Amino acid sequence: MRRHYLVIVALIAVTASCGGTATESTGDQPTATETSTEADQPGNSEDATKTDSSDLDLGEDGELSLDDFIPGARAFDEDTDFRAQEMEAQQKIAECMAAEGFDYIPWVPSEVGGGFMFDESDEEEYVKKYGFGVSTWVLQEEEMFGEEGEDPWADDPNQEIVEAMDEFEQEEYFRVLYGGEPDIIANTPPEEIEAMTEEERMAFFDEAYMDWVPDGCQNEAYEELYGGGEADMAFWEEFGEDFDDMYSRAESDPRIVAANQGWSDCMAERGYDWATQEDMYAYLFGTDKGGEWVEGEFQKKVNEVVTWPEPMFDEETTIPTEDTVVVGEEGEDAEWEYQGPEYDMEKLQPLIDEEIAIATANYECSLDMRELFEEVYKDLESQFIEENLDRLLAFKEQNG
Repeated sequence: MRRHYLVIVALIAVTASCGGTATESTGDQPTATETSTEADQPGNSEDATKTDSSDLDLGEDGELSLDDFIPGARAFDEDTDFRAQEMEAQQKIAECMAAEGFDYIPWVPSEVGGGFMFDESDEEEYVKKYGFGVSTWVLQEEEMFGEEGEDPWADDPNQEIVEAMDEFEQEEYFRVLYGGEPDIIANTPPEEIEAMTEEERMAFFDEAYMDWVPDGCQNEAYEELYGGGEADMAFWEEFGEDFDDMYSRAESDPRIVAANQGWSDCMAERGYDWATQEDMYAYLFGTDKGGEWVEGEFQKKVNEVVTWPEPMFDEETTIPTEDTVVVGEEGEDAEWEYQGPEYDMEKLQPLIDEEIAIATANYECSLDMRELFEEVYKDLESQFIEENLDRLLAFKEQNG
């Protein structure tokens, strides 16, 4: 159910730049705050559990947004300072770690900046260099992890804290910080997992992680600030169908229909035959069909060119991730280091060129759609809150 809402937000995020923070109402309908006042009048309340919206912290604009009911739901906020947000998360992580007896220093890499996404010039530069990141991610990977790349976490003061610990302390430290594995994995002897066939092992891990909610101080801090976890799952279980309906409204909104047609005509002039941006993304990435993800044609081409080296391990070593290889003798003292994907640049370059050409055309054809998508989303958000205010307030009271 949640996927439709995420498609709206993803579509907006790709085509939108900075947006306003106030939620607008449509036509002459009352705002969400006016609706809540009427609901509180004697005789208008059908349920004694209804909550007064004045209990919510609405911020300076005094308007309700979905973020007031579930963290991370708001799509637009031009005043977002991501450094400040991340530092707030870091403070919460430090408090949580201290409660568990560990030192943790709040720290944010210099690359984390403020503001919503890119400014226009940065976005255009990124698009013309990396496109959508489907075929070009290997270039970004090399820049980040290659010999010439700078490690953005090299100055993390917590590294010194970890290095001063013995192996047991480090293991416990990371368990508290990042959380452990699902119980079924932790309680299954490693030899049983290694004895499984590849298909059995994949099914085992798929089932283990299907409904698993990670714990750990970092996850708890991000969940509190950005959403996720059990409250987030409960929200989408209760309101998912309503968001499906809201998505349908967005698709049929005359403004969106006209904008999609204008985008399609613009792309056609550049040689691309797609009716909507979703069709373009389905070609590049893939799409959800009947609850199953189907990879896009372009993604399949990239997968044929880019491969990972086979991981190496034996019975005495920890099973490595797909992006690591053994260095030196295998065994308890074996060391692992990052090794990136393998690819033939002569075969990959045409795909990179195609992707960047599509991304550049999309960028140029989307410039006039930015404010429109923001306007439509805000209208729909306001309508959704007005139509579901009592349920939203009840959910907030039960899950806050």
